Amino acid sequence: MLLCVVLVMSMTVTGCKKDEEKEEDTKLSVEVEKVGRQDISVTQIYTGEVRGENEVMVMPKVAARVISLNVKAGDRVQQGQTLMVLDSSDFTAAVRQAQAALDTAQVGKRANDIQVESARRAYERVKKLHSAGAASDLELETAKATYDSLTAGSPEAAIAQAEVALSIAREGLDKCVIRSPISGVVGNLNVSLGDTASPQSPVAMITTLDRMELAAMVPETDVPYVKQGASVKVWVRAVSDDPLEGRVKSIATVADPVKRGFEVKIALSNPGERVKSGMFGEVALDTVSKENVLAVPVSAVVPRTGGNVVFTVDKNRRARSIEVKTGIKDNEFIEITSGLKEGQRIITKGNTLVSEGTRVRVIPGGKKK
Repeated sequence: MLLCVVLVMSMTVTGCKKDEEKEEDTKLSVEVEKVGRQDISVTQIYTGEVRGENEVMVMPKVAARVISLNVKAGDRVQQGQTLMVLDSSDFTAAVRQAQAALDTAQVGKRANDIQVESARRAYERVKKLHSAGAASDLELETAKATYDSLTAGSPEAAIAQAEVALSIAREGLDKCVIRSPISGVVGNLNVSLGDTASPQSPVAMITTLDRMELAAMVPETDVPYVKQGASVKVWVRAVSDDPLEGRVKSIATVADPVKRGFEVKIALSNPGERVKSGMFGEVALDTVSKENVLAVPVSAVVPRTGGNVVFTVDKNRRARSIEVKTGIKDNEFIEITSGLKEGQRIITKGNTLVSEGTRVRVIPGGKKK
């Protein structure tokens, strides 16, 4: 009889264990985290063209035929280095003509000086004779008129005018040698030997490659959040998928009337000078930032008709939904504006598989804050 009782009790205990194991097997495994606070920044990607930070179009000052090209596209140049030479024959002739005119004016002045001195002496002599009664009034007036007429001229003005003309001619001659305005790299060379260079068209473009900048157009809704001097990431996919370090250099204060946005310039480093002027770039700008806000992982929020919910685990290990209102988000966290309190434990993984009342099993893996 005793043996029968023991057997029955053993079977009962074994059955209960099997039921518990079966029940445990039916629970969904989830990970949980505590609700905490985070700094969140909303990032937008803007595109633009990358150019040298200092990029100059070289414009001729005179129109003439190109007779010498001293550089080619891609060459490094120093400020003041000769890029090309234009035909200077007309300007050389102008210099010679202006020099001859100056020489003539100077000779004329020397001759005039001699005449003036001679007329002065004659006038002084006639004055003395007139005072002694040895010269008539007419002779005195004639001597004075001769002296006055010679001094009334302005040979100095003629010389000054000739000097100006010579200076202008020399400047024109000097402009036949086109030099680089900055140190950098020849980006474009727009003329060939024999072409006629014109002041209306650039003959070359000189750019810096060690320091570049990207110009992006940012809409008026986002530009108030862009901070000058802020560090940013820039991608030039033609070169690499790895980002370059950039810095917000300037923010336009007036909107572009055509593009209806504000130009933001990003200064960026260019190690190895791999990025070339004219390449396409992308920049990530923080447009909205909030500090120390209540936040949960983005994965914790489950969209539902009419709103969003997160799931918690009650004391009976069942999933319970809580409706929440959200704010801004980044790639990792989303702001919670109502519905949760700091320190609450919420389901962060497995939450898309549960519903109200689902039995769950919490497994290690969630962040402990």
